[in-house]
Amino acid sequence: MDYQGKKVLLLDGYGRQIPSLLHQLHELGCRVTTINEKKLDIGNTSRYPARKIVVPGIREDMTVYRNAVMKELENGYDVLFPVLEKSTDICTDGEIQAKYPELKIIAAPREAFLKAYDKQETMIISMKNGIPCPITKMDDETMEEFLSKISFPICAKPRKGSGGAGFKRIPSREVLDSYIADGTIVPEEYVIQELIPKGRYQYGCYVMMDENHKPQSTLVVETNRWFPIDGGPGCYIRTIHHQGITDSTNRLFEIMNWKSFGHAAFIMDPRDNTPKLMEINGRIPAGIRICEWAGTEPVRNMLDLAYGKPLQKMTKPIPEHLALRYFHTDLMWFIKNPDRWKANPSWFYCLKQKDYIFSWADPIPFFSYAIEHAATYKEDMKKRQH
Repeated sequence: MDYQGKKVLLLDGYGRQIPSLLHQLHELGCRVTTINEKKLDIGNTSRYPARKIVVPGIREDMTVYRNAVMKELENGYDVLFPVLEKSTDICTDGEIQAKYPELKIIAAPREAFLKAYDKQETMIISMKNGIPCPITKMDDETMEEFLSKISFPICAKPRKGSGGAGFKRIPSREVLDSYIADGTIVPEEYVIQELIPKGRYQYGCYVMMDENHKPQSTLVVETNRWFPIDGGPGCYIRTIHHQGITDSTNRLFEIMNWKSFGHAAFIMDPRDNTPKLMEINGRIPAGIRICEWAGTEPVRNMLDLAYGKPLQKMTKPIPEHLALRYFHTDLMWFIKNPDRWKANPSWFYCLKQKDYIFSWADPIPFFSYAIEHAATYKEDMKKRQH
């Protein structure tokens, strides 16, 4: 199907996903408008958008965001493309589709998205269906019942959130009780589970599910480095073949009746060498760039699915050891990590590697993003204190 000239409204112009999404939409001939929060946002400094809008406050105020989207849609669009969880929530709750029934909204089915958005729901589905995951406190379980099954340290993270924000490592019952007493942790709003001991790698699995909830393509990456160094988003990932992670992810997304693009995160449990599910990302993840590079054509497939075109199962193998580097935080990893010289692969290894943001064809976003996030570095790190 030809997408030449299709008008696309791309949301969340401040995300690391935006460079790859803009490039893929550009290659398909789409005319893209981005909604951004600040002038330095990638979606506002990139050369690809035909039109750029800056609306202060959209990251924190969902009413402001919804109103901005509804107002811009009055200009007539073919496709609405939310990227992060909050904008996807706005775009899939039915209000926009009711007003613009012909508009194609790029997102997984709302029921599946909401289950992924809530990490507790993801754990419940996994545990009920035998998909390896950490032992997790269930909603109908008392704290004493849960603690009787595991030992400290344990961890807690918000049921809805991303990027490691709000994650807490809890060394003892006394600390847990303290966090609950002072409101740092509200049990009903947190996933409380066993803490998987640190292993060598974390993993991610990117899938494209077709109209029949079957995998059209599956790509696995190992996360070799992340920042903050005690747990945070990946800053260096590379493709691998791992049948166990592939099988678990495909099965999970089939059970959830998922359609379109999705991502699951795993951690290797060194106690039994089993990759265990940590979360599903209902958003478009930043690593979509490695999928583009590997040839899975995620944006084309998302558009094909939205326009009712059957997807053809990808049969060519995914190349191994294609690497994606988030230079801004990978540099911080090198500065902060006392084991910097033991990195595997070496921090200085640059073969078969691309950056999340930088490209010679569209270089300005790399620098605008660096300037923007240098100003918020301390605040960002405070949110990720464990």
